Amino acid sequence: MYTPSQMELVLDFVIALARQMILAGANLERVELAVEKICSSYGFYDVSIFLLSTHMSISARDEAGAYASRQVNIPPASIHLARLRSLNRLSYRVCQEKPEPASLNGLLMQAMVVKEYPDPVILLGQVIGMLCLCFLFNGAWQDAVSVAIITVLIHYLMMLLSHPGINRIITNFLGMFAATSMAIFSVYIGFAPHFSSIVITITMLILPGIPLVNAVRNLICDHEINGLLQILKVAFETLSLAFGTVVALNLFGGWIAW
Repeated sequence: MYTPSQMELVLDFVIALARQMILAGANLERVELAVEKICSSYGFYDVSIFLLSTHMSISARDEAGAYASRQVNIPPASIHLARLRSLNRLSYRVCQEKPEPASLNGLLMQAMVVKEYPDPVILLGQVIGMLCLCFLFNGAWQDAVSVAIITVLIHYLMMLLSHPGINRIITNFLGMFAATSMAIFSVYIGFAPHFSSIVITITMLILPGIPLVNAVRNLICDHEINGLLQILKVAFETLSLAFGTVVALNLFGGWIAW
């Protein structure tokens, strides 16, 4: 049986782990399951979890009947699949091995340290992916070159817009407006022949794919409120992409035949 102070350490670890998993892009069903399994492995009872994409509250009772609870706010998530994988492994390890509560925080700090790829490598991966998509969408080699240039510029533009903490809806609008304007310009000067292939390809770069998957999964896995809220958020972020394209076409669309 764990002492009250050890129970506090376990709950501190659980809510910190859950918070980091959500920040790395985990869906709420997976986070809730990890919390329940860890609390159960340490012998806690009456585990109660209130989980939103922006807030989390946990309470539990030990064998002596003492209750403890934790709650924390969750800032906007930033997808980090390598870190999420490491945190998932840690949750399985803790359930199986039940380390001493005093060591849990150190294990979490170790799991947070994952290989970080330098920005040029990430950008190279994005460019290669966009080139493949461009050819998939029947783009010519000139379109592919335009896509590569626009991908680089949009990558740094989105990084620049992320620093002031601008809402993602506004960021998507500005990014897509800039991308569409550059696509129009590349066709206008006679370099790229297919405007639509360029715009469709660049849309795939900014489209919130993983948040949409998580929203649908939450919707069908007993997290209906979270799922609906996330779907609405993804819908607005996607509509902002369309709005950015429409505004650019209204301003500069007369330069080209599209």
